[in-house]
Amino acid sequence: MATVNLTLRGAPGNISFRSFASAASNAVAILEDLDLAISHEPKGSLEWVVTKLATGSLSVTIESRSLIKTKNFGAETAGAFVFGLEKIEKEGSSPPYLSEFGINNAKKLAALIGHNGVAGIHVSDEEKSADISHVAFDNIRKITEIREAAIGSVEGTIETLSIHGKPKCIIYQSRTRKAVTCSFVREAWFEKIKDVMGKRVIVSGSIHYNAKGEPQRVQLENIRPVRDRAELPTIEELGGSDPGFTGELSTEDYIKLIRNA
Repeated sequence: MATVNLTLRGAPGNISFRSFASAASNAVAILEDLDLAISHEPKGSLEWVVTKLATGSLSVTIESRSLIKTKNFGAETAGAFVFGLEKIEKEGSSPPYLSEFGINNAKKLAALIGHNGVAGIHVSDEEKSADISHVAFDNIRKITEIREAAIGSVEGTIETLSIHGKPKCIIYQSRTRKAVTCSFVREAWFEKIKDVMGKRVIVSGSIHYNAKGEPQRVQLENIRPVRDRAELPTIEELGGSDPGFTGELSTEDYIKLIRNA
């Protein structure tokens, strides 16, 4: 269980209900996008219920309810929500886990500022808080604006696959956990992508980068699984083809010997 607070700052009586409803809807859409990425559950692992409403500056507090018994991803999702919006506001860079869908909802949320009585937006969970201004909207435009395309590759884990409309999948980069949308021709790649869901892969093709040089989209041309460390052969196994090659030394000791020679 985790809580998230969303506050629209402005003069009492000036914030429109439509803006408040839109802010709440976009915030939940962002949380659902993060939940998919963090929990790896195809339909999400959380639902959000209202626990508190306050007036003045309009404020709503929502609480997570886990839909699965084995694990509760509420706190991690709430933390990623606040951290991600703060990162957009202060750094103007793509936050971890947030897909194009989530980024677009963050853009809609930030676009409310300065209109219909909304002077600013404040978000918080049980650990952290962040203030969102019109700066976030400008930063999101830079994040989503494609500046260049080049042939390259992205390493990460494929967690989401969609065939509604134009087929696409989401790959979360290994180091940063940032989301990259990968589009493909269904007939050529659908089955192969299904086979590597949840596994580390390297996808290559035409990569579209934003102004900060972050990959945003890939037009898939090749996909290659990355072997986990546990699957790699040991030094002893590599040396097994010629047991007498190292004499009385173990393969590991032999390698140390020649390195220090």
